[in-house]
Amino acid sequence: MNDSELLTRYAETRSEAVFTELVQRHIDLVYSAALRQVGGDAHLAQDVTQSVFVDLARKASSLARASVLAGWLYTSTRFAAAKMIRSEQRRQAREQEAYSMEELLREAAPEPAWDQIRPVLDEAMHELAENERNAVLLRYFEGRQLAEVGARLGLSEDAARKRVGRALEKLRGFLARRGVSSSTAALAAVFAANAVSAAPAGLAVNIAGAAVATAATTTGTTLTVLKIMGMTKLKLGIVSAVVVATVATPLVVQYRSQLKLREANEILQRQNQTLTAQVQPLAEENQRLSNLLVRAAAPEVATERNPSNELLRLRGEVARLRGDSHELARLKTAGSNPMNDAEIDSVAKGLASRATQLRQRLDQLPEKKIPELQFLVQNDWLNAVSEFKQLETDEEFRQAMSGLRSRAKGKFVAMMQEALKKFGEANGGMSPTELSQLQPFLSSSVDASILQRYQIVASGKLSRVSIDEIAPPADDEYDTHFSFGINSSSSNSVNKNETALETAALAFAAANNGLLPRQAAQVAPYLQQPLDPNLVQEYLNRVPVNITTLEQYRAARR
Repeated sequence: MNDSELLTRYAETRSEAVFTELVQRHIDLVYSAALRQVGGDAHLAQDVTQSVFVDLARKASSLARASVLAGWLYTSTRFAAAKMIRSEQRRQAREQEAYSMEELLREAAPEPAWDQIRPVLDEAMHELAENERNAVLLRYFEGRQLAEVGARLGLSEDAARKRVGRALEKLRGFLARRGVSSSTAALAAVFAANAVSAAPAGLAVNIAGAAVATAATTTGTTLTVLKIMGMTKLKLGIVSAVVVATVATPLVVQYRSQLKLREANEILQRQNQTLTAQVQPLAEENQRLSNLLVRAAAPEVATERNPSNELLRLRGEVARLRGDSHELARLKTAGSNPMNDAEIDSVAKGLASRATQLRQRLDQLPEKKIPELQFLVQNDWLNAVSEFKQLETDEEFRQAMSGLRSRAKGKFVAMMQEALKKFGEANGGMSPTELSQLQPFLSSSVDASILQRYQIVASGKLSRVSIDEIAPPADDEYDTHFSFGINSSSSNSVNKNETALETAALAFAAANNGLLPRQAAQVAPYLQQPLDPNLVQEYLNRVPVNITTLEQYRAARR
């Protein structure tokens, strides 16, 4: 049977044997293409290959009429690999950003010595609100990722990041009043390195054994002691000796024996702890992935979420966790190497240089500025350039400026959400009808020109309030649009040129039997606004040459 016949049969019967035949025919093609496109990382290549064939199983009915299945698989591999690489790059950029900033900020605010912080840390920690203190404990004292911190506190990852940041800033102020000067980044580094010390080996076993023995002795003799109190001195001496001989001695012997056994068990447990910690999550994850594969192959099972999408998300998370583990091992190795200081200094100087470049370029382009930029601090400028190895092209500068504006809007949104909460507390849980009503509740002065860039689109109860950004984008290709409520916020990328071009391309396809345009001149009659033909051609060139129809384009983007 050819590929089309096999796909048709699989779509009708959902036969595992049929689909296995398809996979065996094409897996070498997909895996080798994935391996090249992810830079030789075998683990990522396997994840990409898995996602491509899951997508094939989901779309078997619509692909049965495809003339060349290998072409579809090859194109899907490209899209899946690109998505995986972007995810990996974002993760690595975040890790490098945190690692580099700590070193860079040493000059601006010297890292305090642990001996200075230790005597006053716990007192300062208890000045934080409970939710802020819990966020710091989970993030830095237990070393949890922001996503896990958010899950434990019932927040999104972004909300957890903001709460941790606010808590660190408050803690920095508390410590400053006690004579300890620092920056928030330096505090984070000190906490991670020193806040929790390992207890001596065997201490847990000793304490547990002693506690059990003490509890047993106390419980077993309480009533007896009450009776003994009424006896004569002679009887009391005799009974005391009996109690000690019959109760205390066996417990001590038993405790010593148990202690030896526990110490031996602890040695064995320490040897197996790492392996168990690794195997158990992977086994559970494997089981979940297997279940999802079965659900993906069975169309009669209805779920609220697409199983294949969930599978891809989970596999991506596994890949991310695997990468985090490798990166942690690398950083530990690098941290123990004294020759690594030169590399760290180079990264820090590069960040500072790019931040300066971005400031200078933005000063030259005042139309790219927004008033929310006034809320940024030094760290935000460093974050904005951390994703770029260099800033040379106009496009790189525009992308960095977009990230900077997005950070500024995010800070403003956080301020507005705090003001909304205070307004609601003062007004019986109702929302404002005009944003100017929030002025008295803002922690810092906000110019009216900023408030005019946003609009309340839904009011009434505070829980239902919705506020949208209404200001035009500062850059038609690289910008973001924010919307927020009392407890949530969202941002979407804005590219007016791309949106206009997509609309024109759809109109062209509708008039030409679904064929996609390939030349700027073909699109020009359908554009609702004038666009640079070179820009239009650049967009059109991004569509792979083997995708010629609108149906193929939509299928590739699913």
